[in-house]
Amino acid sequence: MQKRNSEYSQHMKNNIRKIVNLTRATVLKANYVFNNYDEVVWLIGDGRSGTTWVSDLINYGKKYREMFEPFHPEFIRDMNFIAPHQYIRKNDSNEKLIALASDIFHGKFTHPRVDSANRKLLYEGLLIKDIFANLLCYWAVSKFPKIKPILLIRNPFAVAISKYKMKNGFWATEPLDLLSQPTLLEDYLLPFEEMIKRVSYENNYILNQVLIWSIINYVPLRQFDPGSIQICFYEDIYQEPSQAISKITQFVGGKQENSAISLPKDVIERPSRVIGTKSSLLSGTSPVSTWMNELKPKLIDDGLKILQNFGFDDLYDDMSMPKVEVLNEIHKSA
Repeated sequence: MQKRNSEYSQHMKNNIRKIVNLTRATVLKANYVFNNYDEVVWLIGDGRSGTTWVSDLINYGKKYREMFEPFHPEFIRDMNFIAPHQYIRKNDSNEKLIALASDIFHGKFTHPRVDSANRKLLYEGLLIKDIFANLLCYWAVSKFPKIKPILLIRNPFAVAISKYKMKNGFWATEPLDLLSQPTLLEDYLLPFEEMIKRVSYENNYILNQVLIWSIINYVPLRQFDPGSIQICFYEDIYQEPSQAISKITQFVGGKQENSAISLPKDVIERPSRVIGTKSSLLSGTSPVSTWMNELKPKLIDDGLKILQNFGFDDLYDDMSMPKVEVLNEIHKSA
């Protein structure tokens, strides 16, 4: 009897979930019909770089319909034909991906995972966030110019150790997978080919992540002209959230003047919905600098040598805070 009740309860939960998802999809598609998704903000970054938390800050007023990782090649079945960190040239024609991207950037696409955070009836734009889209972002923006792209960068060592603590997550872990993309190799990775092979051969999880971080940030920085993409640092947002988010909203709105906003304290302090059980935030330590006490000096030195190849070795100071002028030099040389 107890087993039968449990099965019945689960059956009811599944039915309710289906009804909720169907109702949500109907509401979201109605907003599409009424052209409520004209403004499109696209937040990209590496996994464990704070994209979910920053997305919540940007959408603190719940203005946007949030689309959670619609380009995820593992969890979104429609996207399983692309690789994690798929690179696409600006002028490449991929009809299947163009059709899917069009549905996403116009708000026609719906999916239970992608739309899990949406509860409203009416929206004023889309806020899309992805962790596997850095290398196709330039292609997408060239096809859909109304997109306002935002690249979030977090210290590569903090990202690497956060992924290490969540090894059960879906992350790219093998740099050779990026090297095996012929157009990516030809366009950007040829000068780094031997170094990438050497790092991969060492088979160190942290160093592999530092290398992957370097590649997926280096490429969009070289592709986008300064001013055509908003580049922001997780560490700056953590230290001065209202000021940092104000700059993002100015970029999205095309405003030059200082239109500062003040984020509610509860929004700033609310943990990300994808926070890990071993997160520094849960342990009361700083997510900016904790990594320095968790990695051996030799491993950090080896990671810095990888970063040096791409010009990133001096990007962070001794307190793990970003030096914008270093990034600007990389970006301006694009």
